[in-house]
Parts: sequence; structure tokens; C-alpha cells
Amino acid sequence: MAMKPSPDNDGRDRGAAREPDAAIVDEAAAALRSYADRAWAGASRRILDHVLTATRRSRPVRAASPDGTVHVSDQVVTMQLADAVDDLPDVRLARARLDLRDDLLVAITVGVSVRYPERIHPLADEVRRRVVTRVREVLGPVRPPVTAADVAVEVDDVTPP
Repeated sequence: MAMKPSPDNDGRDRGAAREPDAAIVDEAAAALRSYADRAWAGASRRILDHVLTATRRSRPVRAASPDGTVHVSDQVVTMQLADAVDDLPDVRLARARLDLRDDLLVAITVGVSVRYPERIHPLADEVRRRVVTRVREVLGPVRPPVTAADVAVEVDDVTPP
């Protein structure tokens, strides 16, 4: 849509007066912002319920229990790692990759975002410690155990202070 200056505003003095067309656009934008589709709220709840109950593929990770060997979903392990790392004030877990040999966890790579200007090496050491501790809590005393040497920490992002 072409907009032409009105006779009293030839377009040279843009800040002095608003064009009538701009007022119409502003009014329409305000009306759209205030519009809420009530049917979407119900559909949104149904979609969320469906997504939360959907079966997701996951890999079994060997864990130890007093009764013998059990398996834990790799998604459970990943969520537990996020919980452990996100407790740190200046670090957020962006991703986690579990490396399995058959069903045995042998290595973990985590990608983190770190707040600037925090020192990365001490934070990476703390992330490793928390990852190893949480894996031990979730999987129990599996052999061979995951150690700090088995955890790679990669900085994916640096966030502003």
C-alpha cells in the first residue's frame, strides 16, 4: 500500500505531525495486540497434554541397584545432569551427549553457556565434579565408573553479565 503525504504534511517535516494513515495502522496494531483467541487456550492445553503423554525413544543406560542391574532412560540421566549443572549461578547446560558402549555409559560431553566474565576453567572443573556426582547418584556404583576424565566440557555460549 502506497502512503502519500497529506496536503498539510508534504513529508519533509516527519516529526512535526503524524500522517492519518499512521494513526490507522497504530489503531489496528493495538487492536491486534489486545485480541486473544480463547479457542487457542483450550487447544494449547490439549496439545501440551498430548505432547507430555507421547512416548519418546530413549536408550537404556545400565545402572546398579542392591537387587542387581537395572536400566535408566538416557533422557532421565540427561535431565538429572541439567538439574545438577543449572544449580551453578553462572553456568547453564545447553546440551548433553551420553556415549554408550552397548548399555554402559563410558563418556559424557556437555555443552554449557557461561556468564561473562567468569573464569571458564574453574567452572568447567565444577561442572565435571557435579556431572560425575550426579551420574553416581542416578546410576549407582557401576563398573567401570564414570570419572572426571570421562567428562568433556565445551563452552557453547557466553552470556552477558
